[in-house]
Amino acid sequence: MTISLFDPADIAARPGPRYKAIADTLSDAVKMGTATPGTKLPPLRDLAYRLGVTVGTVSRAYTLAASRGQVTGEVGRGTYVCDRNARSGAGAGVGAAAFHALPDTMQAAMKAALPAPVGQADILGAAMRRLLDTLPDMPGRSPFNSYPPVGGAPHQRAMAAQWVAHGAFAPDVDELIICSGTQQAILTAVLCTTGPGDTILTEALTYTAMVNQAASVGRHVAPVDIDEEGLVPQALDRAARETGARTVFVVPTLHNPTGAVMGEQRRYDIADVARTHGLAVIEDDIYGKLVDDPPPAIASLYPEGTWHATSLAKTVACGLRIGFLRPPPAQLERARAIQYGFGQTVPPLMADLAAMLIESGDADTLRRRQIEETRARHAMLREALPDGDFTNRDTAPYAWLALPDTWRAHIFVEAARARGLALASGEDFMVGRTDRASRHVRLALGQPQTRDELATGLAIVSGLLKSGPISSSLVA
Repeated sequence: MTISLFDPADIAARPGPRYKAIADTLSDAVKMGTATPGTKLPPLRDLAYRLGVTVGTVSRAYTLAASRGQVTGEVGRGTYVCDRNARSGAGAGVGAAAFHALPDTMQAAMKAALPAPVGQADILGAAMRRLLDTLPDMPGRSPFNSYPPVGGAPHQRAMAAQWVAHGAFAPDVDELIICSGTQQAILTAVLCTTGPGDTILTEALTYTAMVNQAASVGRHVAPVDIDEEGLVPQALDRAARETGARTVFVVPTLHNPTGAVMGEQRRYDIADVARTHGLAVIEDDIYGKLVDDPPPAIASLYPEGTWHATSLAKTVACGLRIGFLRPPPAQLERARAIQYGFGQTVPPLMADLAAMLIESGDADTLRRRQIEETRARHAMLREALPDGDFTNRDTAPYAWLALPDTWRAHIFVEAARARGLALASGEDFMVGRTDRASRHVRLALGQPQTRDELATGLAIVSGLLKSGPISSSLVA
């Protein structure tokens, strides 16, 4: 690729953020065959200088192109246009992570929705030592002696059933599959309910990893309107009729990124729409145990069509990588077969550790500590941004901040990065061509390793809100 393909005048004339205009220019070049597969893109700094924008703007453009499956990054070699014929099978959505590196001078990170440190190292370390001490006494089921059972061992699934149960939702031990985190559970559900080229419906703002997973296996994702409770039933009904989609992905409790909690009646309405259209519902309930007295799981209202996925990542420790999937009973064996076929069995030592934590009550201790710490961090947020326009669910690991009209989200994120703070732009969560998140950022309150680090990050956010974009040298 030569820099001349990126015409500054053409990019300046395109509507929307500059990074998107750059990515759209590249997209047009790919479609017209001007940018052929294997063509190397210009280095970030070279193109930024030519176009009169920041390096961060070009980085975001390349990231967007990678999420569209049009380019891929190779460490040490650069960024290249993908083969259009290979994208649907292997390349779509791959490569965006190459553009997420942060400067060494970063003072604080509030980008990833991680649980706050609440003593996980001490509790998990002690539990691991107890587990290792028991190994000589269980030679018949030592995790080192054989491959793990597909879907998890019975004692692991028994603890999983205890963890996921709430209200009327109480899956039987034999209905559950142990997974390597919620992401693997979601991917298993996607592979079971859709085929290449199929459409998955989801909230207009949604969990980006699911979108990337869908793209990597050749599925399309289409947005459905949301409101203060999340997915709108009438919009889901319309989208199902218009797209012919067979699957919908939803985060009904502490929706990522807005923090919305879907009420009980809304869940009944969503279940009715799904049943009417025969939609498979992939219910991501990873934040469910951070809410006191949560509404009923959609899986309890529509058990024959709901794939209920959760894990210990947000409540206990994200490094465990242990999740739980409850497929519709008729799809259980298919889900187990797909997990086995993709080599997705779970490391048994970690699954045993998770089971021990649940059985001993340590998992619930960490869950309660997490809720307490998260509430304290939300209080810090309210104190630091007393005039902030944000959605503030005090047990969510993030807050959804609306920016003043003078700011655009991507510029705000770049300005924060220049001051040593990593944030996620609202545009990172958008599905389809929607402008609703162009003036929002997500503040991940759990990622800072200390409250002092969180205070540093909040001070940077507060300073930017007060100073406005005119004071930022990043505005081109």
